[in-house]
Amino acid sequence: MKDKSEIRVKFEIGDIKFEAEGSADLVERERSIFNNTLLPAAVDAIVRTRGVAQNMPYIDVPNLQQPALEATATTLLPEKIVENSVVDWSRTSLASFVKSKGANAHYDFIICAVYFNEKRNGVSSFSSATLKDLYSEAKKPLPNNLSMSLSELVKKGLIMEDISAKGSTPKMYVLTSDGEELIKNMRPTAVKEKKTASKPRKQRVKEKSIYADIDCNKLNLSAYPSIKSLKDFKEKMVLVLYIITNENKGEWFSTDDVLCLLTDIFGESATKDQVNGVFKREKLWFKTEKVDGKFVKRKLLNQGMDFAVSLISK
Repeated sequence: MKDKSEIRVKFEIGDIKFEAEGSADLVERERSIFNNTLLPAAVDAIVRTRGVAQNMPYIDVPNLQQPALEATATTLLPEKIVENSVVDWSRTSLASFVKSKGANAHYDFIICAVYFNEKRNGVSSFSSATLKDLYSEAKKPLPNNLSMSLSELVKKGLIMEDISAKGSTPKMYVLTSDGEELIKNMRPTAVKEKKTASKPRKQRVKEKSIYADIDCNKLNLSAYPSIKSLKDFKEKMVLVLYIITNENKGEWFSTDDVLCLLTDIFGESATKDQVNGVFKREKLWFKTEKVDGKFVKRKLLNQGMDFAVSLISK
């Protein structure tokens, strides 16, 4: 028993015969290829072999009366006349057309692919099955949910359900005029050329710390524990800041200032991460202030001072 989802088409134009049987999509595609490619070649061959006048009027295939289908399933859709175009569709692949439009996005590919199929094969209607074939032709992976993609394109107004095939399974769609207009205006994104030679990066001049010229001999260091005798970095750092503050050499310190004091003045090893780590962990020990809206400076508060005094009293 014949599958109800299959249809059969058979017609003759003089000595030229066409017959196809299968699903609606398959029959429609075969008929379109026959009408657009094989039929004109067959007519030309008959003209040459039979000596018919060369100015014989060309048969306008879309106006021919199509025979009734031998099934009650899907009715074949009317075929659009292929518009004149500078594009030689017979020599253009789907992949090259999509690339020429810059259709890298998922939705852009779908509408470009069905537009290409309409222009090359004369098939205006398409379904999810049609799209699967087009994805395969372009060697692109299928999206996770093709039906959802079609629904989104309907919402965007770029495709619509084919009225002449309403109720068919699978559902048939056609491009809207907005969809066609979008494709015609699509252009690949211009790729910026990389500069072969770039300007040398401007080296940032490190500002000299205001504590760079401090003389240790004038700091009364005999009144304090030796910095080198302390093992913990936090203890060394806080005691150095306390000494500078207590000896009235300054009270505000940036990260670079602390590094300068520890490494250049007291000869201790230190990194920015270590300094900023103490500032971050012991927030209550320091008052923070921005100078000129950019450089953060800090000074010891009572809790920080008390910690330094505890080190001296040990």
